[in-house]
Formats: sequence, structure tokens, C-alpha cells
Amino acid sequence: MDATGDEEGSDREASDPARVYGVDFSAAAADAGRKTWIASGRVGRGTELAVTDLRPLTEVAGADSARRSDALPALARWLRERDEGAVVGLDFPFGLPRFVVEETGNESWRSFISRFPDSIGAGGGDGVDDDPVRAFAERCVGLTERHGEGTYDKRRTDAAAGARSPYGFIADTIAFYGMRDVLAPALDEVRFAPMDRTPGGWRTGAPAGPTAVETYPAAVLERLGLHRTNYKGGGDEATTRRRRNAEELPEAADVIYNPEAAVTETMVSNAGGDALDAVAACVGACTAWKRGYEADVDGFPDPDAVALEGYIYG
Repeated sequence: MDATGDEEGSDREASDPARVYGVDFSAAAADAGRKTWIASGRVGRGTELAVTDLRPLTEVAGADSARRSDALPALARWLRERDEGAVVGLDFPFGLPRFVVEETGNESWRSFISRFPDSIGAGGGDGVDDDPVRAFAERCVGLTERHGEGTYDKRRTDAAAGARSPYGFIADTIAFYGMRDVLAPALDEVRFAPMDRTPGGWRTGAPAGPTAVETYPAAVLERLGLHRTNYKGGGDEATTRRRRNAEELPEAADVIYNPEAAVTETMVSNAGGDALDAVAACVGACTAWKRGYEADVDGFPDPDAVALEGYIYG
């Protein structure tokens, strides 16, 4: 099975992707490449998503090792190499609360990401004697104390999806490395929804490349009526929950697995839940594409904030 992408479906319109991908992201220092999983899918002439491959990043993107320093550049390169008709769902925060971005003088999401983390006044070193993630989080906390509503504020989309603050102690590591080592290197060759969208389509100047969207597997599973929590781990209960999610996802989300048994058992046997989350991210990306990347901002106190903060397609 080929998870590296192909040129089939070249007669499709650019808005009709031949390939859909879901990435369950890890920034673990020693084994990010093994803990990051990629689900590959195809959308046919109809609306059904067929998941055709499910493997860790080390087997897909040709990283020299599983270490974060090798794996994340390989992931960024893999993302840039997707064709224009592809959509990729990534499960880490694409941005920060609006007041953080504006306080640091950035007027657009792209200007913020292009110089991150220097764009928020946090060093980007990765040396032995410094901690870039801590510097990033402390800078955001300092801005929050002056302008926010708590220690770790959320974006509008985080609150809606039940996600944590992108600079809180749970999400700060994946947010930092995802924005610095995956998004920033891909800016010139990848378009991002909804930040690069306008009411008439893609904004002028948006790259003619693949589309990347932020998604959140837990929110996808919950919306589909499946287990949002307690499906990760080696115990019987967690395994039972993973199996239920894996076996009921096809009917809940209009998706098929090909080959069915292999994809299902990969999701169930992967105790960390990374394989299952990659498939859920693939479903989230497919749903975003089906809806024309429209952001559901009903009830958001500041609907326009998604252009600066980012948006979770759940």
C-alpha cells in the first residue's frame, strides 16, 4: 500500500482531492517519528472516504531516525510534497489567542507563523542549556496576565472543541514544535484553511499547493458518538474502547477501510491510540473539504478571530 501520495485522479478539479491524509502528531524528543502516525485516504466521485494506508511517520516520510530533530523536518517536507488536490489534517494547534498575536505586532496569521517563535518574543534555540517550549509558554502567560482572562487562555475554537490552551502544560510542546518545525517551513508551498480563505475562495497569493487544516481527533470521535476518552492504554477497557471506535467509525463517518481487517487491527493493537487518532484526523480533514473549509463560528464572541487564531475542524 502506498502512503506517499500519487498522481491518480489528475483529471479532477483542484477542489476535488484524490487524496486525504490525517496526521496524529508527536513532538517526543526521542521517538516523534514512531509516535506520529499518518492515515492515507481517497475520496471517489461520491462522498465516501476510503482509508487505504496507516503507518508511522518513519515508514512514510523517510526520516533519517525517529528523533524529533529528524522526524519533524521530514514531516514538513512530506507535507510540502503533497499535490494541489490533497488535504491534510494535522492535530496540533495552528495558532494562539488573538490578543497574544496582536500584542506582538503581527497583523496576519502568516506573518506570525513565518517568524515563530521570534514573532512572539520567545527564543527558538534548541540547546542543552535552554528550554524553548518553556520560553514560549512563559511569554504567552506574561501576555495573558496583562490582556487575557486567565493563566492559560484558549482560542475561540479551543473552547468550542473542548481543546486545551495551546500554551498550557498539556499542549505547549506540540504547539511549539508543530508551528516552528512543520507549519513555518511549509508556508510558501501549502495553503491553510480557513486562514487563507476568503468568501470567494482562496485569497490572492495563497500557494497553489496542498491544503492543511487543524483537526482534533477527540472532538471528531465525540461528534460521531464514539469514545472521546479512555481509549488509550494497554488495559482491557482501553482496548475495548479502541475496538468500538475502530469498528463503528465507518458507519458513523461514511468511511471504509481497505483492507478492512488490517486497518481495523492496526488501530486496535496500537495501544497509544496514535493510529486511531490518525484515522480520526483523516475523517476531520475530509469533512473540512466536503464543507468547503467553512468555519462554523456560530456562537463565537469574535467570529473574525479565526483568520488570526486558526480553527479546529472537528
